[in-house]
Amino acid sequence: MTESTSRDDTTPSTVPGPDTSIDSLAPLDDSLGRDPRLSRWNKVGIGFLTIFVIAAVAASLVRLPYYRIAPGSVYDTIERVNAPAEQVVIPDGEIAFVTVSQTADISVWQWLDAKIDENSLIRHEDEINGDQTTEEKREQDQRRMQVSKNSAVVVALERLGYELIVTPLGVEVASIFDCTAADGVLGTGDVIIGVDGDEVLTTQDLLDALGAFGIGDDLELTVERIDPNNPTQSSATEIVGVTLGSADDSCLPDDVRAEEPRPFIGIGTSQMLNEELPFDVDIDTGRVGGPSAGLAFTLAIIDVLSEGELTNGLSIVATGTIDRDGNVGPVGGVHQKTIAAEASGADVFIVPLCCEQFVDRSTGEDVDTPSNYEEALLHADEMTVIGVATLDDALEAIGELGGDVDDFLAAVDA
Repeated sequence: MTESTSRDDTTPSTVPGPDTSIDSLAPLDDSLGRDPRLSRWNKVGIGFLTIFVIAAVAASLVRLPYYRIAPGSVYDTIERVNAPAEQVVIPDGEIAFVTVSQTADISVWQWLDAKIDENSLIRHEDEINGDQTTEEKREQDQRRMQVSKNSAVVVALERLGYELIVTPLGVEVASIFDCTAADGVLGTGDVIIGVDGDEVLTTQDLLDALGAFGIGDDLELTVERIDPNNPTQSSATEIVGVTLGSADDSCLPDDVRAEEPRPFIGIGTSQMLNEELPFDVDIDTGRVGGPSAGLAFTLAIIDVLSEGELTNGLSIVATGTIDRDGNVGPVGGVHQKTIAAEASGADVFIVPLCCEQFVDRSTGEDVDTPSNYEEALLHADEMTVIGVATLDDALEAIGELGGDVDDFLAAVDA
């Protein structure tokens, strides 16, 4: 250890001769002249650094049962419409759909980052998947996307003046509720085509048929389902017996349970239809799932399969479900979708006007939440936000922006 001399020390300095005693050499050899106290602090620092590195690695590797909901991507729908070349007219403008990014099994770092990011949400996997596995939820989203595309194609072609032959094929089982007649008997993807020997091809047919039975009655459903023993995965027709429960059963979710008793199988349904189209039309959506791009699909098909400029050259992003009557339904994640649409440089963002009230699924209570339109207005900056309830509303709004829409509105009035 060396000593430092103070500036006020008046002791004459001397030049000592070499000292070769053991005592004089020992301090010079101790840690090569370093202060042992500094060495101890170095060890403490290294210890803390090691702990920090281990914690950082663990935070990256440990996965939490949460989803991060964040702004997603904007996809130009125009270039994704697949139709015969002679029918296609590529417009100058853009009609795009927007997604929400959902990252499952996030790390601790991702969880912390989402907490800081005002445009991100964290949701427990049970809130997202419910009773389904992640794979089952993905398959459901893909199925809902296909239904959305089918509806968009039908609505768009009808607005373009084509006559379609639509044939009902049956009632698909889209979901099954626990503790009901369907639980353990029916499966998602099954298609009901008969009740007690009578043909049932539409949802209304099924409701009418059930009206002839009472709670606790036994009945037989004729069901088409995939045969797991058939390597071609063709469907097989089976007779399935069920005992009807009641729609007001206390075990049902609050958003499903009815106030009054009535016969209930315990399923959510989707109408299966076959449309004879004048030509094949499809939209390439890749692995994107869910029904919320229906409005964008409809507008894009109309634009691609018609002369003129539907959008007047503008970049339009649209979100909202579409049914076969042209009604635009609400979607989730409007906050994140608005941020993504704004970041894409869109001129216009078309969103559903609906809904002013939402219901908490766990409690059944009304939730004071902004409508889709109000939420988009809260988070939009430069782009114009337009709220619509129907396809007609969207077309009229685009027309006010200079788009060529008269022919399609006239087709509705004809």
